Amino acid sequence: MPRSRLLRSLVLVTIACSGLHASIARSALIELQPSALFAGPGDSIALDIVVGGLGSAAPDALGAFDISVGFDVSSISFTGYSLGNFLGDVGLAEAIDASAGDMGGAVNVAEVSLLAASDLDLLQSDSFVLATLAFDVVNLGPSDFTQLSVLSGPLLVDAFGSPLSVTSLSGASVRGVSSPGTLMLLVASMLGWSMVRYRQPI
Repeated sequence: MPRSRLLRSLVLVTIACSGLHASIARSALIELQPSALFAGPGDSIALDIVVGGLGSAAPDALGAFDISVGFDVSSISFTGYSLGNFLGDVGLAEAIDASAGDMGGAVNVAEVSLLAASDLDLLQSDSFVLATLAFDVVNLGPSDFTQLSVLSGPLLVDAFGSPLSVTSLSGASVRGVSSPGTLMLLVASMLGWSMVRYRQPI
């Protein structure tokens, strides 16, 4: 069973078994930051998946998430991800990394916290980074751009196992720029043309 499906199963079981906190918590938003980047072939870029609208150091702390981000493989290639520590440190067994990673045209990140709700309330602010995604630019010309989007159906669950409604999804765009070699060639040719014109007798 894929890791993301395993996470969804675990979360659904938690929700089914949790009758203590059955109300839907406040709505949240998910966005990619920065929302606009400029890069050329050979450049590396990083995007944060940020959650907001949870309240600062207050209940409705996030206990688990499962989010996928879509991208155009002809323009950029996925190179890796790292999870934030706001649901606990995976290395210290405070959380479980259930990410599926690269799925060909999409990347999935998922995490389940093993911390108590009171610990998560103190750890999390109103807005924080869930994960950072890294990409290499493969093919993006000066007039090109490519979009990355949070795919529909992200799963957010609070510390008591109740689903959080997601009211807003915001993606990001990467616009192409000239490669350094092209830029240098352009500058050199402009300088050369200026010198030729300057040396011409009047």
